[in-house]
Amino acid sequence: MKLIRALMGITALMAMPTLADEQVSGQMGGGKPEDIHLEMTRDADGAVAISQTDFRLALGGYYRLNVTCPQEVTSDTGFHFESPGLLENAHLRVLSVAESDMEFYVQGLSFRAIQCDGKGSARFSFHPMRKGDYPFLVRDHAEPPKQARGRFIVE
Repeated sequence: MKLIRALMGITALMAMPTLADEQVSGQMGGGKPEDIHLEMTRDADGAVAISQTDFRLALGGYYRLNVTCPQEVTSDTGFHFESPGLLENAHLRVLSVAESDMEFYVQGLSFRAIQCDGKGSARFSFHPMRKGDYPFLVRDHAEPPKQARGRFIVE
């Protein structure tokens, strides 16, 4: 009987949420990455619009940035996302492109930007490895380009 109660207690403790389930600064995240999303569109005036300008991240946390482009873009009207500071100061894990069933296991190697010339999305998972404020830029293909800016804040 004591063994059954002990097993029930252990099972109950295991089912409870813990601080380990949250991203904690200074601890390497494990398991499934936390999804964050950035959608690139246009506002009513035709300017570049982004769904979010600030992303707060925990140092060493595990994240997957999902970058989505709207259906109506072409190679002349598409978008370009870049954040060299974040990419240089993060351990990259997996890069994938939607609707292609392809994944690139980069294991720390880097890429420079994500560009969309049509409907679709790309995502990459990463661990931020240095605290800091890392700007990102989304621009279109116009001449001169219209742009929107945001930042990743690693605490």
